Amino acid sequence: MTTTPVPTDTPTDTPSVDTPDPGRRAEPRLQETTTAFLRTAIPLLVVIIGLALFTGTRNGAFLTGNNVQNILSQVAVLGVLAAGQTFLLIGGQMDLSVGSLASLVGVLAAHQFAAGWSAIAVVAVALVTGAVVGLLWGLIVAYLSVPPFILTLGGLSVFASLALVVSQNTPIPVRDGLASWGFGDWFGLRAPVVMVLVVVLLMGLLLHFSRFGRNTYALGSSRQATYLSGVPVRRLIVALFVLNSTLTAFGGLLLMARLGSGDPRSGSGLELTVIAVIVLGGAALSGGRGTMAGTALGVLVFGVISASLTFLHVPGAYQSLVSGGILILAVVITASADLRAGRATGIRGEQGLIATTFGPLLGRRPR
Repeated sequence: MTTTPVPTDTPTDTPSVDTPDPGRRAEPRLQETTTAFLRTAIPLLVVIIGLALFTGTRNGAFLTGNNVQNILSQVAVLGVLAAGQTFLLIGGQMDLSVGSLASLVGVLAAHQFAAGWSAIAVVAVALVTGAVVGLLWGLIVAYLSVPPFILTLGGLSVFASLALVVSQNTPIPVRDGLASWGFGDWFGLRAPVVMVLVVVLLMGLLLHFSRFGRNTYALGSSRQATYLSGVPVRRLIVALFVLNSTLTAFGGLLLMARLGSGDPRSGSGLELTVIAVIVLGGAALSGGRGTMAGTALGVLVFGVISASLTFLHVPGAYQSLVSGGILILAVVITASADLRAGRATGIRGEQGLIATTFGPLLGRRPR
């Protein structure tokens, strides 16, 4: 009787045929993503155009090319920070320390310029600092399963305090360091406008046309399925935090250049505004959904609203009211959309950020 030999070198970790591959995107999924984006983008465009036309009828200077560049320059730092945070939210993560980290980087850069450092050295140290912070956050979240919400909330306080200590609670003036970043003209546009456009374009290409971006969507949709498909989930999480913090450091340099000083309070509140504009642009707090174009539209909505309040002579105290209102509106709209989607598919939205944050507290592992 002949016995058929059983191979013993078959890899046990090979994904099954039915396991979803995040590297592949079927056409129906692409159509679904496009439809979802249009549902978000069209209302945002209506708000931008309608508010711009209304403000323009009250003040003719609002619709001039010079003011358009003013608006884009004012939201340049917000746009850079939002580009990095978009990857995190889509991947089911979050970083609440970006505002205080941007302040700290600006203060450190101003201090280094005051000590006679060259611009190249200051920029290099700032970007490395951001990357190291992101590496630290990523390793703790990925390997120790610490909820990113709580971890980075602690980092917010730490970085804010360090910025106050380094600057001795006083803005550090910068005379010539990176002045061209804040006030220069590049290719007929203001330097901050060029920078934010380049960052958004490059991050959009990375998110939507690379395996890294597809894996990010898969991670936010289902961490377990992404792991079973062969993606190194922990390394992906670390890479997402490194990318976000590096862009945050770049935003901190741009913020310092625009202010002409390293202000320890310059980034206060940016973390909430960043999340607000991303969610307003169609991203889900539970992960797995969002676009870079939607984030850009969310940033532009915030900039147009802020500029309109100024042109309509609304007191500056209402700026925070508007920011908070945008965040509440964005969260409510997203929660309603997730609830409808959950009812349509018969599932509960327990994955992504919510599960990552509260799962360890409840003794559950994110699915």
